[in-house]
Amino acid sequence: MARRRLTSFRLVALAGDLVIAIAALDAAFFLRAHVDIPGTLTLLPPGSVRFTFWNIVIVAVVQAASLSFFGLYRDHERFREPLGRLLLPALGIQLLTLASVYFLAQPYSFPRSVLVVYLAANGLALAAWRALLDRLFPAPRRRAVIVGGGPAAALIADTIRRHAWTGVEVIGVVGGDAASDARGLPGLGPVEDLIAIVEARAVDEVILTPEASWWRDEIAARVPAGWRADLLVWPSPFETMIGRLRFRIVGDLPLLEARVRPNEGAGAFFKRAFDAAAAAAGLVLLAPGLALAAALVASTSRGGVFYRQTRVGRDGRLFQLWKLRTMREGAEVETGAVLATADDPRVTAIGRALRGARIDEIPQLWNVLCGDMSLVGPRPERPEFAERFAKAIPGYGLRHAARPGLTGLAQISGEYTSEPDIKLRYDLAYLNNWSFFLDLAILLRTLPVVLTRRGI
Repeated sequence: MARRRLTSFRLVALAGDLVIAIAALDAAFFLRAHVDIPGTLTLLPPGSVRFTFWNIVIVAVVQAASLSFFGLYRDHERFREPLGRLLLPALGIQLLTLASVYFLAQPYSFPRSVLVVYLAANGLALAAWRALLDRLFPAPRRRAVIVGGGPAAALIADTIRRHAWTGVEVIGVVGGDAASDARGLPGLGPVEDLIAIVEARAVDEVILTPEASWWRDEIAARVPAGWRADLLVWPSPFETMIGRLRFRIVGDLPLLEARVRPNEGAGAFFKRAFDAAAAAAGLVLLAPGLALAAALVASTSRGGVFYRQTRVGRDGRLFQLWKLRTMREGAEVETGAVLATADDPRVTAIGRALRGARIDEIPQLWNVLCGDMSLVGPRPERPEFAERFAKAIPGYGLRHAARPGLTGLAQISGEYTSEPDIKLRYDLAYLNNWSFFLDLAILLRTLPVVLTRRGI
């Protein structure tokens, strides 16, 4: 919701800013050509009126760039600083830029008097427009609770009170000694009741203090799917040195975003488009090899060539994963669902060769094309095992925040016998550090893993 609100604000603000720039330029030329302005000697000659396409482009680009440079399209600066403190320097940058155009690019020059009138009209219109925008898009209000007490809780509470521009309101403390540790904020209950408190009081942000560290390790397992609140952590100096962390600035506090979020927006669209294109190309290019492998399976063992198996996908949704059959027919009739081992006796001779070269997984490109999977992501697990791991490993369900992948960080970094909790750490590290270049690196590193028959 907050992201959509900010996107809407940016689009509306940019559109209005560009209209104001063009209208101010038109007004400046009109006034100089038709109105006697104090300080000017004569009206502007018609030949000097250059309301051209390129002049329009120049003022529009300079307007957007200068306002963006001073943060007038971001909530952080827009609500933290008075409008004049941001707008006046932006207009100063415009003056220097357009004056440079006047001296260096004569075909698109702005007569000096027109430039002065333009900046005055533009500044007045922008001030009125931005004041209206603050009413149309007010600072978002977010309800927060602090988990734990001690000096950190008091510091966080005081800082948020001093920075009302953040739109954050601390409504109380969960756990800890609320009366003495958080400047009189009401106690809302024990930490064990945090989930119910968040839902009952419509909490948007949960801020964890060092005092709550004993509970932080278990929070991933306790937080239900679709939980409404963001998790923020007051980090220790050591925690700020680890990896690529996501910070949320609240007032002047650098709080860590502790909740794993899959890629969103343009990144998600680009990843999905790349997956679909690569999967389609892969199916076409690998079709001859897949046909040969299917013929070998059909000629050396009984049963169907392809094998469908239920797996857990994004957000816990089940889907049918396609593979070439590598086990003998009815392999799990007696044993039920069993995790595969390095020397699994249920695997056929041809199946062992296909597994070693990962040829049995080529049909999963169809799952990628259909949107059940991605090229890169956590490997999809069977529901029986996923349920077992979720009960035994805190935070296991977080790996379902993204589409499962053909390959992943765990597959290129771990070993076949790596424990599920070790694989989970790889998966969460991937989700927290996702980028398109990381996906490319994993895909490239998958090749030597396949050729050396290593990995998970």
